Amino acid sequence: MKSHRSAFLFTLPTLLLLFLPEIATAQTGTISGTVNGEQGEPIGFAQVVVEGTSLGAVTDADGTYTITGVPAGSHTLRTEFLGYRPQSATVQVSADGSASQDFVLARDYLGMETIVATAQREPRIKLETSTAITTLQPQDIVREAPRGPADLLQIVPGFYVEDSGGEVNNNLFARGMPADGSFRYVSLLEDGMPVYDSTELSFLNADVLIRIDKNLQQVEAVRGGSAALFGSNAPGGLVNFVSKTGGPQRTGILDFSGGEGGIFRLDGNVNGPIGEGAWRYSLGGFYRSDDGIRDPGFTASEGGQIKANVGRSFDNGYVRIYGKYLNDENVFYVPAPLQNPDNPEFVPGFPTDGTLSSAEGIDKRIPLPNGGEFILDLSDGLSQDGGHLQVELGFDLGSGWSIENNFRWMDYDHDWNAVVSGTLEEADAFAEGFVEDTPGGTGFDFVFTETGQPFDTPNGLLHAGGQWWVSIPLSDISNQLAVRKEVGRHNFTVGTYLGHYEADPTWRFNDILTNVQNAPRFVDLEITDATGSVIRRVTNDGFRQYLGLYVNAEQQVDIAAFFAGDEIAVSDRFDIDAGVRFEHNSFDVRDEITDSFDLPGGTDAHSGVNFGTGQFQTIEEEFDQWAFSIGGNYRFNDQMSVYGRGTSGFKMPILDNVRSAGPTGAADLEAEDIAQIEGGIKVGSPKVGLSAVAYWLQIQNFPSQDVQIDPDTGETEFISRFAGEARTIGAEIEVVAAPIPQLRLNGTATLQNPEYTEFFSTVSGECQSPAGDLCDIGGNRIRRIPETILQLGAAYDIGNLNLHGDLSHIGERFSNNENSIVLESYSLLDLGASYRFPLYGVTVSVAAKNVTDEGAEALTEGNPRVDETVGAQSTLFLARPVLPRRLTAGISYEF
Repeated sequence: MKSHRSAFLFTLPTLLLLFLPEIATAQTGTISGTVNGEQGEPIGFAQVVVEGTSLGAVTDADGTYTITGVPAGSHTLRTEFLGYRPQSATVQVSADGSASQDFVLARDYLGMETIVATAQREPRIKLETSTAITTLQPQDIVREAPRGPADLLQIVPGFYVEDSGGEVNNNLFARGMPADGSFRYVSLLEDGMPVYDSTELSFLNADVLIRIDKNLQQVEAVRGGSAALFGSNAPGGLVNFVSKTGGPQRTGILDFSGGEGGIFRLDGNVNGPIGEGAWRYSLGGFYRSDDGIRDPGFTASEGGQIKANVGRSFDNGYVRIYGKYLNDENVFYVPAPLQNPDNPEFVPGFPTDGTLSSAEGIDKRIPLPNGGEFILDLSDGLSQDGGHLQVELGFDLGSGWSIENNFRWMDYDHDWNAVVSGTLEEADAFAEGFVEDTPGGTGFDFVFTETGQPFDTPNGLLHAGGQWWVSIPLSDISNQLAVRKEVGRHNFTVGTYLGHYEADPTWRFNDILTNVQNAPRFVDLEITDATGSVIRRVTNDGFRQYLGLYVNAEQQVDIAAFFAGDEIAVSDRFDIDAGVRFEHNSFDVRDEITDSFDLPGGTDAHSGVNFGTGQFQTIEEEFDQWAFSIGGNYRFNDQMSVYGRGTSGFKMPILDNVRSAGPTGAADLEAEDIAQIEGGIKVGSPKVGLSAVAYWLQIQNFPSQDVQIDPDTGETEFISRFAGEARTIGAEIEVVAAPIPQLRLNGTATLQNPEYTEFFSTVSGECQSPAGDLCDIGGNRIRRIPETILQLGAAYDIGNLNLHGDLSHIGERFSNNENSIVLESYSLLDLGASYRFPLYGVTVSVAAKNVTDEGAEALTEGNPRVDETVGAQSTLFLARPVLPRRLTAGISYEF
């Protein structure tokens, strides 16, 4: 752990000791009472505060509270608890006297009365916003029992998520926009600031910097709309992970869980006031060890994080300091070996919970052209080591003026170690090809590299894949300043966003050969002559090619953005907001020039090694772009509103686009243009919550760029294959209903038609509209994205026992752009139960993900590393199934 990264974690406790409690000197009294739901159920852990003061309390498990030291006089008392509508009351307190105030809170389904801040210039309740926004509250997060950020975001309509890669480094597609994966068009935020200023890099999906734990208070997910104004390169949406902050009374939670696959996890959080003063804190984190839901033969995931924040409110403002340290490793699951595309099943000898990752990939030594060597360690997996520091402050300057500033610094070492899927080969046919290419070759031998024993497998198959290592040290420093002025019915905002981020990637890609089984074994191939003598060694220690692709670069980007907007209260019920954002990106890349080398060793793996020459080429490029948005919200009453919005947004080229384009090609890059029109209705009645949104979206100049393996030559290359236009017309629906007090029903639906409108791609054979060697396949469905995503859920209370379940359905998708390879629709069932002992604050729970253990019949993607533009598909293929069934159980203690 680097000292400069963790210094803030050791500084925070010191700062806490400096905050002295405030001492009340006025004559005071006491307020006490209860907080219950409409059915008489006590609401524990609800906050009750005396507005305008730092005084407050948190209700006990039986819903009771007491606030002491309240100055004599008239006060406004406010209580709130997520999932219920907040309520206020006026209370008269006499010196040395006692006042009583009870509250009865109504349910707030879909959080329509929840105050949201993401993509808003001023925090406001969800019912009044002119955006499509989903709020996930603690009870939603607990019920979902998510494996990671992507798993949690599956319940947000408009988002299609592939979480089959494991806990992190998964894919999210927003409103049907075409992408090669990652979180390309959606920015992830922590406490209002981007976790990293680039939403994606090759081998870095933004979710690797986020972990779900007990520090999380709420998630606000904004789709489309005004997100283009409030986030750099976020036309598809913003997802803000909001941390817990201290309340008026100390509370906490300790949670232990475990389950199948050797998973062990400990979570905790404690928060509250510091002494009796106005300073408040939150501190917590987690540690987890996991052998793997697909067991690779080594500890698949291990590590954790610590998060803390401390802040206080003043008469005219506030200040809050956040810190996080993350040190975690996670395995990355790649596509699995399958057969029979029309009715997929795992190949013989490969289990439904199998993986092509292997303990034999640990401590593999790779020779380098400079005479040294490099050690691959597959057990490192996807690892992040680093943290961030954030300082947020805001002040009311009087006369309608206010100012807010948010500063964030982050620094991480990010490594990506994984076995990468390539092609499945019949072993004998694979070897015969090398025999034919070898003068004097008449035979061959396969042996396992670890033991020297002859090759043996139940399916006669080989996997010609890769073991790739990527290291990307990351740093980012950013600051957002906003100044506001209220003038009559107008609320003007102007501000700036300044950012500087760096990413220095090193790629070392190696090609390997293994048999096909769970946690496979590395295989060596030797070609023999008529006498049985070895005349050609194709592989060495299981490697077909050392350093087939090498990248070494130093990259940095400066961001300067200006934004302005106005919120107009046309009437008490009708609001209009409009805004503009101008952004300038300046790219500076130094990319090492590579050459091909032959190493001593005498095998095919030692020839054609790709490595740096020590010379660098410089690439500098700048891009300017504008975004505009205007929206309106009309609130019919306290339970229903409608809104509409039109937006023109953008997505700047990513660093890997600029680097791979080179000094001359970078000048031809363009920012992507995204136009959106949407409108919807929001309802928050005592028994029903509803949000329904219809939208039209068009995207231009989108690229497709990725590392791929040619199935014929086995060569690894970084390619840019197409650019074009696409359009999606769709609808997003959320509904929650409580027909009886004990039963809660919920559902989400995404219905969309994502298609290419102008698209040129390389295909084999003839096509309708050829353009040179390209074919126009406009009208085809955007690959990997379904037209239908449905989720139905139910929760039923029997006293302190809660039973819940969720059924999700993913519609048919196409694995390739030509729509010739189909990924069939599938459904997944999750179940869970919990029992609470209210007098002790203890809850026990069990959960089962993918109860029916769907496997080969539930594929999330084909093999993204193989060119799938061709129309034919082999009987043998690689695709990534959903994660197999896992049972977990836990016990938590709230205090």
